[in-house]
Amino acid sequence: MVLLDERILELLSEEENEFMSPSDIAEHNGIPYSSQHVGRRCKKLAEYGLLKPVARGVYTITHEGIAYLEEEYSAAENGNAEVSTSEGAGETQDEA
Repeated sequence: MVLLDERILELLSEEENEFMSPSDIAEHNGIPYSSQHVGRRCKKLAEYGLLKPVARGVYTITHEGIAYLEEEYSAAENGNAEVSTSEGAGETQDEA
């Protein structure tokens, strides 16, 4: 998990039943990343069960994603997510 992951989850949790594409997320202030990078992170978050794809390239937050934001769910313990505090580490994890 990297800082961008939390920002993605926060955006999708702002309104219940919100659906967003990576390009929609990348257009928000505070997300200084390309839609391609955001898309890779969304796929990882979906693998961890924190996001759910609802259509090709469109995601919504899951109950686990909301619980993660409320610090009631550990993605590292439940989904084998790697936790990182540096944004650069997230970019290299995508390529691994």
